[in-house]
Amino acid sequence: MGVLLDDLMNMSCFHSSKLVAGTIKNRDIYVEGITIIEAPDIANWIKGGELLLTSFYSIDKELDIQKSMVKKLSEKNAAALIIKTSRFLSEIPKEIVELGNQLDFPIIEIPGDVKYIDIMYPVMAEIFNDQVNRLNYYKDCHEKFTDITLRMKGTPSIAQTLEELVKNPVIIFDNEFNPIAWNDEKYKDINIQAENLKQLVRDNYPIYNLEIKLPNNSKANYLMITEPIEVLDQIKAYIGIIELNNKIEDMCFIALESAATALRFEMLKDVAITEVELKYKGDLMDDLLNGRFDSIENIYNRSNILGWNLERQFVVILLYISQYNGYISNQKDITEGLHQLRERIKKIIDRISYYYTTDHILHNRGDNIILLWPVDKREELNLTYKRIKRFGEEIKSIVTDEIGNISITIGIGGFAEDPTELQGSYSEAVDAVNHGQRIFGEGSIITFDELGIYKLLCSYDDRDKLKEFVHPSLLKLYEYDEDKNNELISTLEMYLNCNLNAVKTAEELFVHYKTVLYRLNRIKEITNLDMEDRQKMLEIEVGLKIMRIIN
Repeated sequence: MGVLLDDLMNMSCFHSSKLVAGTIKNRDIYVEGITIIEAPDIANWIKGGELLLTSFYSIDKELDIQKSMVKKLSEKNAAALIIKTSRFLSEIPKEIVELGNQLDFPIIEIPGDVKYIDIMYPVMAEIFNDQVNRLNYYKDCHEKFTDITLRMKGTPSIAQTLEELVKNPVIIFDNEFNPIAWNDEKYKDINIQAENLKQLVRDNYPIYNLEIKLPNNSKANYLMITEPIEVLDQIKAYIGIIELNNKIEDMCFIALESAATALRFEMLKDVAITEVELKYKGDLMDDLLNGRFDSIENIYNRSNILGWNLERQFVVILLYISQYNGYISNQKDITEGLHQLRERIKKIIDRISYYYTTDHILHNRGDNIILLWPVDKREELNLTYKRIKRFGEEIKSIVTDEIGNISITIGIGGFAEDPTELQGSYSEAVDAVNHGQRIFGEGSIITFDELGIYKLLCSYDDRDKLKEFVHPSLLKLYEYDEDKNNELISTLEMYLNCNLNAVKTAEELFVHYKTVLYRLNRIKEITNLDMEDRQKMLEIEVGLKIMRIIN
């Protein structure tokens, strides 16, 4: 990057020089080279960062050419122009000084008795020393982080070493900006401005400047230099340096890049380990849910190696994700998008399940999420089901808030005494999802036991054949009620659910008791049903369930 011009101006070779135009103080003007110019077209051959010496020897009488050259040098980002006054140019033209001030382009005057080499040699030596220092610093950083990688010291060691190099707090985040490693715990709860996080998604730069607030000082804003850690085309983490103790200078970026490289290797190693672990967990889960194992002892041995405690009772829960098109906008990335969506939902499940159960087992199976929910022997099963439903409703609510309007249908299987019964519980959870969606719609939460007679009715694939079991009077009522928002059908269903209790039916429908009586009379008039005939009402109840499946 070069040496700051402000630092060079403090060297002894510049003691007799004078800044006549532009500013240097508090500006990051870096000098990467120095050369002598006399030809006015020099601007065509520079790349920026040069310190240029001239006496205007060839153009001492050509003011317009002098002005054109100054303007082009400024446009090409030259560091500064040093003009030597001599017998050819007794003083720098005021027009040149005015132009330099207008462009804020540094113009430095040196007296005629100063030799070019008296400035060039010290400046070149300083630039060379700077390069050597950078190389040594890079070598030191490279060796430190290579040692961390080879010795597999882990992510916390990367944060600690980077802090020692840059003398500022360091935090490493996951891809959702949750802290995972830090050198000082008091800085891990920083507040990152939400609009800055959105900017990370929009911008396409390798390093970001984020404004943050510290927990012990919520009024002041601090700068955090942040670099994303991309592994296998996915951002897995972020590494940040808070500008707190010292100003972040260009040498800090050398350390940051070395730390980022080490962290990429660490993340890549974790990805490889996770993939192997997921494969073995997936194989074990497939064997459990398909009943493919030699003995229960073999299952216990395999599960213990993977950290799964299967020597308990479980209920299998299936989460089916649908209506996610709004989340995945690019069809080319639909597979990757689904994977990321499932992972985000799994993180939410892990976070929320802490308040409902302990040591659950969570795994992806195709497009679904499988959850083995431990059952407490001391708790009645119906209470366990109620707790699972509350958990499911909270998961759906948080997914809506944090991710978007995504439908999650949850099926809950029966009680599994040991691993040999998990296959049956899983099969029941699948039926609960499939039949629950058909009967109660997407987004429902239903246990297999709640399906009741639906379990039998849903086994019929031929809907026309199934419709033959519907009482003709009920079909007549459906036809009449079609244009009336099905209020008679809804009333009849609720009346049957309330055990033919009109008062309770009115309470459940939030209507007046007399309204229910009126509707029941209309149903009798249309269908000629005797609602006191239990056999007939059983036929009607089954017919309502059949019509719910068909519709």
